[in-house]
Amino acid sequence: MTEKADNVKLPKTFELLDESGIGLDGAGGLLDERERRLLVGAANFHALAGPGRTFRFTVLRGPDGTLPSLTDTACHQIDWKDDREVVGSLVVRSLVHTTAKFSPSDGLVDLVVDVGGAPQTTSAYDQLTGLLGRARRTARFLAPVQFDALRQFRTDVVERRHRSRPVPRKAPVRLTRGTMARRPSTKRAVLFGLHWLELGGAERWALETVRMASEAGMVPIVLTDRPSTHPWIERPELDDAVVVPLTHPISPEQESAFLNGLLSAYDVRGVHLHHCTWLYERLPWLKSVRPDIPVVDSLHILEWRTGGFVDIAVRMSNMIDKHHVISPQLRDYLIGRQGVEPDKVELATLANLTTADIDRPGRAQEASGPFTVSFVGRFTQQKRPYLFLQLAAELRATAPGPVRFVMHGDGELAGEVMARRARLGLSDVLEVRGPDQPVARTLAETDALVISSDNEGLTLTSFEATAAGVPVVSTDVGSQASLIADDLLCPRHPFPFVRTAAERLRAMMTSPDQRKTWVDEQAVKAEAFAKLPDARTWTRDLYEGWLT
Repeated sequence: MTEKADNVKLPKTFELLDESGIGLDGAGGLLDERERRLLVGAANFHALAGPGRTFRFTVLRGPDGTLPSLTDTACHQIDWKDDREVVGSLVVRSLVHTTAKFSPSDGLVDLVVDVGGAPQTTSAYDQLTGLLGRARRTARFLAPVQFDALRQFRTDVVERRHRSRPVPRKAPVRLTRGTMARRPSTKRAVLFGLHWLELGGAERWALETVRMASEAGMVPIVLTDRPSTHPWIERPELDDAVVVPLTHPISPEQESAFLNGLLSAYDVRGVHLHHCTWLYERLPWLKSVRPDIPVVDSLHILEWRTGGFVDIAVRMSNMIDKHHVISPQLRDYLIGRQGVEPDKVELATLANLTTADIDRPGRAQEASGPFTVSFVGRFTQQKRPYLFLQLAAELRATAPGPVRFVMHGDGELAGEVMARRARLGLSDVLEVRGPDQPVARTLAETDALVISSDNEGLTLTSFEATAAGVPVVSTDVGSQASLIADDLLCPRHPFPFVRTAAERLRAMMTSPDQRKTWVDEQAVKAEAFAKLPDARTWTRDLYEGWLT
């Protein structure tokens, strides 16, 4: 393969034989950088699944908001929807080689891949169908706080049921040697499983581990398994990675061919899972053919309504050598509630992952201007930005002095945020900032940060606020109690949350001494938390061990 103009090498799973001006080598063309990388990801998959074969891709582009089709069974059909534009075509040959026993024919394989449309944020509720879906969608957007109150009662029921039962486990693989011995290779690699390449705390940590694998001298192979336009696929941490954004359904034959090709092309020294269901569910097969490959996962959050990735990890625990957890709550749940062996659970925190740019304390309480209350995070159902807006309306009516608000973020509920801001009469006191602006600037203007989430692990924004000297008012969820002052932990249910949070914020406004007391308590907890093992150090040592 050639080199991009910015000297980033394309992954060498295939070579480019011909193209119609698409610009796959990064020298300009018909695709933007995000689309180009999606196409490279598709070529990576098919080259690994079809060693030695030649592929001709017809490349489509869909309307804004449509999702890519890169590896699923639709790629083998040579027709497409009327609204798809044909961007061009290219021919590539797989550089992946296997033993003669597994060599396929040399015939040309025609594929159709769709890079989708420009990213567009939409709520999952917008995608509900049928009469019931329409009713839920209407209730959710007309009365989000009341709707959330019902959701929280349901969560209480599910949580009580969930806590009363152990998660069943997959039986272990007893093999000590698989049927395919390790192939000698100079391309030492780490296989990563990610949810998607979008903004998120788990994704930030995942990309940090990808960067560390590159720095250790190994090739990161990054799989994602969730539908997405993958806006983060352009991140520099992925420049030297083999990225494969999976789209489903994939035929069973191609799944095994892809993994066999990957294991043949690279000397995989370990697997690191970050919220990837597809790879979790293929661990038994992987351990049956390569029991020598160590497997670790990183876990962030308990999800009572669905079980989430923690329950998947427990179910597959017999295939996993180490569970990395970021909070004491997760450690205690795995060991105390689910009976995972203590030596398999590693607590290593993300305390300093995103605080490097927070280099000065937040503004003093005595600073001129109104008391500023901020929300920093994604505009998603989990973060409940509509609850912050309700709190803002309550405070505006009852605050003992001037108050202003900042909402810093973006996401699927962005449209709702703007509409409810106007409906609640907050347009003149509440500023909305996009993720293109630095969080450090917002924290420098903030007197108190509010976290209104209905579930968390341990938020990175809490660490950032602590580094900035800003007190955090938070729902008492996840392991937030490890860092937040006790009095600033509020009930998860929406109406008690608004009432309690408003009381604490009014107390800060009338008593700078009380605010300082809470800031000091938060700092003490942060100092104790900082003494726990660091995730970067633990992971760096882990990867060094995989090299030997």
